[in-house]
Amino acid sequence: MSMLTTEHTSILGENKDSMLLKILTGFLIIFACGYSIINTQYLKWNRIGKTLLLVSIYMAVWRVISLSPTVGLLSYIYHPMRDILIIALFTFSYIIASKSEELSNFYSTGMFIALLITAFYYYKNWSFANEIDQAHLGTAYYALFLLPTILLTPSKWLRYVSTIIVGIIILSSFKRGGLIALVLGLVTYFFVKEVLFQKKFGKLIWFIVILVVLFIMLMIADNAMGNVLSTRLANISEDGGSGRDQVWKATWYMIKTTLDEQIIFGHGFNAVLRDSPLGLSAHNDFLEMLYDYGIVGFIPYLVLHFSLIKYLFRAIKAHDKRSPVIAFAYVMFFVLSMISHVIVYPWSALMAIFWGIMLPSQTNVIIEK
Repeated sequence: MSMLTTEHTSILGENKDSMLLKILTGFLIIFACGYSIINTQYLKWNRIGKTLLLVSIYMAVWRVISLSPTVGLLSYIYHPMRDILIIALFTFSYIIASKSEELSNFYSTGMFIALLITAFYYYKNWSFANEIDQAHLGTAYYALFLLPTILLTPSKWLRYVSTIIVGIIILSSFKRGGLIALVLGLVTYFFVKEVLFQKKFGKLIWFIVILVVLFIMLMIADNAMGNVLSTRLANISEDGGSGRDQVWKATWYMIKTTLDEQIIFGHGFNAVLRDSPLGLSAHNDFLEMLYDYGIVGFIPYLVLHFSLIKYLFRAIKAHDKRSPVIAFAYVMFFVLSMISHVIVYPWSALMAIFWGIMLPSQTNVIIEK
C-alpha cells in the first residue's frame, strides 16, 4: 500500500513501490477497462469526461518521457498507470452510475470499506510519524477524497460516521490545507442543502454554532497536546503557508522565463520539483500543470474546472438532490488545487470516482423545495 504512504514520486523515475501495489494497480486498470469495453453502450461522456481523458493521457505520456533511461521496462509500464487509473476508474464509475440508481448507491456505500482501510493505513503512518516527530501526513488526503463519493450513499448514519472519521484524520494530520478545504466544503454543503433548497437558515446557523463549539473543544485538546495545530494555524500569515508564497513566486518566475516550445508542450512530469531553486513542487495545481505540461495540458485542465462549475450550477438549478455533495466536492477540489495538489497526485483517482458517479442522469432525481 505504498501509494497510500507516499506523497511524492521520484523525479528520477525510480520505482520504489511494492510489487503487490504494481499488480493491484494493473489489475484495477485491466478490470475497469475490460468492464468499460463490455458496457460501451453506457458511455455518453460530456465535456468533463472528455477533458479528463485528455488530461490523464497527456500526463501519462509525459510521465513515460520523463523516466530515466536506466529504469527497467516495468517502470515504463507501471508509472503511466497512475495517470491512466484516473480515467479508468472514472469510466468504471460512470458506467456503474448509468446502469441504475440502486447500483450506484451500493457502489457509493461500498466506499465506506475503502475509507476504513485507508483510515487503518493512515493510523499506521500517523503512529510512525509521531515517533519521529513528523506528523504532516499526506495520507490523510486519501480519506478526504473518498468522502464525496460516500456522501452520496442513502445511509444517513454512514454519511455522519464517514464525515467524523475524515474530520479526525484531517485534524490529526495537521494538514492546514486539508482542514480549510474540509470546513469550507462542509459549509458550502449545508448552505446549498439547507438554505438554497430547503430555505432553512436556522440549520445553517446551528451548523456554524456547532463548528464554533468544536473549534473551542479542539483548541482545548490542542493545548493539552502542546499547541501543535494552533501554532501552525497562527503561523500561516508568517510562514506563507509553509512558504507557499515564495514557492508560487519562484514557480511563476520559472514559467515566465521558460522557452517558447517548453511553455507550449511542458517540461515533463514533476518538473517544478526538479527545476525549482527551492527544491519544492509548486503547491498549486494551476502553476504545476502550466509548467510541467505546458499550454497543451493546461487548457484541458482549465476546461475541467469550468465544466465542473457549469455542471454544479446546472445541478442546483435543476434541484438535483446531489447538488450539496457536488458543491462540497468542487469547493474541496478547488481549494486544494490552489494551495496544494490534487490532479498530479495519486489521490486524484478518488476524485475521478466521484466525478464518474456524478455525471449520469443529472436531472432524474429532483429534490423537493
